Amino acid sequence: MDITTAEYIQRARNPRGAWGKARDWKKVYFDMKKFKEENPGLIEALEEISSWNSFAASLVQQFTQRGSLSEKQVGSAVAMLMKVAARKAERDNAPELDLSNIISMFSKAHEAIKTPKFRYEDLVISRAPDNGANAGALYVKVDGEYAGKVKEGKWFGIRTAPEGIINKLQEIAANPLESAVAYGRKTGNCACCGRELTRHDSIERGIGPICAERFGL
Repeated sequence: MDITTAEYIQRARNPRGAWGKARDWKKVYFDMKKFKEENPGLIEALEEISSWNSFAASLVQQFTQRGSLSEKQVGSAVAMLMKVAARKAERDNAPELDLSNIISMFSKAHEAIKTPKFRYEDLVISRAPDNGANAGALYVKVDGEYAGKVKEGKWFGIRTAPEGIINKLQEIAANPLESAVAYGRKTGNCACCGRELTRHDSIERGIGPICAERFGL
């Protein structure tokens, strides 16, 4: 936001505006100009994300009212903007995966199961809730520990995520039924519900008939 002389005069004449509580209009105006010179691009960066970031919006509002931000606020603003930039870089650089078969399998299972899960080797894949920031995503755990998520065709793994997860996801996507059968025969449990396979036909197939139908396998 660049405060021009015209804008300054307009706001100064309107005591009910954003500067309504300021006693010295001229001081506020020049404080804003000085602050922007000392912190180039900071206010503009905050304004750019203020529509969805409440902290940024509050800082912009305080800047408009007072003409500056405290040293502590500047430090917090810079730290937040660095995090926002890091998240954007993570999204932009996240590896793209063709997991359409897994997504289709979970969509089919969700028709009958609220929170379907699928097991393969040491992975457990679960569907994110329908509401929330991760709606439509798939969560991935390794040995019971959260390792990351698949969202919009991209893999977002945490820093401590074990290697090899992407390869395993691609193996499942290549043939979900074969992956389920491999898990069932290796562990004796169903890859979909996690229960022990007890019926002879289920043991031979490596998956229970009900789960196979529900997951479209």
